[in-house]
Amino acid sequence: MKQVVRVVVRLKGRSALAVVDQARFTVSKMKGNVNFPTLATQVTDLESATDTLESAITEARSGDHEKVGQKQVEVEKVMTGLGQLCDSINGLASGDKSVLLTCGLPLRRDNQPIGELSPPVKLVSRLTTTQGRASLVWNGPEGTRLYNLYKSTSSDPFNWVLAGSTTKQRFNVDGLKAGEFYWFAVTANGTAGESSLSEPARVMAAA
Repeated sequence: MKQVVRVVVRLKGRSALAVVDQARFTVSKMKGNVNFPTLATQVTDLESATDTLESAITEARSGDHEKVGQKQVEVEKVMTGLGQLCDSINGLASGDKSVLLTCGLPLRRDNQPIGELSPPVKLVSRLTTTQGRASLVWNGPEGTRLYNLYKSTSSDPFNWVLAGSTTKQRFNVDGLKAGEFYWFAVTANGTAGESSLSEPARVMAAA
């Protein structure tokens, strides 16, 4: 029996930030994608819903019950948009793996699947003369599609918040208080989801 290749949305039980990350990555891969020109409106709608969700996440950090509830409403909207886009992609690609690999969603079945990724290692800071910046580099595992960099202003306990996402093994965090110490950690995202956090790195923002 021939194996059917399809893409899926693997976000059940994941955090709102993970939903944002997947949506952003999918949008970046689908914008201007020559394989799916008819899906441009769906991609634009998903991007707009993701912007709204990101704002809702920020507002929900206040702990206000109404804002927390609204965040969940926006999560569901993005999940719905991703699901609909996923269905459209599968319908147009008709199982063509080379086409599906361009859409930014993970394959449901792959002859050589990559399992859960190990966390990145050797997270260190680089010298920078830009005031209020922390410049970080690390080594990531094979199969990584996106890295999430998290920032904390304390270590007891850590209070991790997303500082940014990148496909490269380096990232500059700007807008920090010059001369202040921050803690950073990074995760790797692949077809099986997000890895655990790397070992934290304590970095002083450039003064």
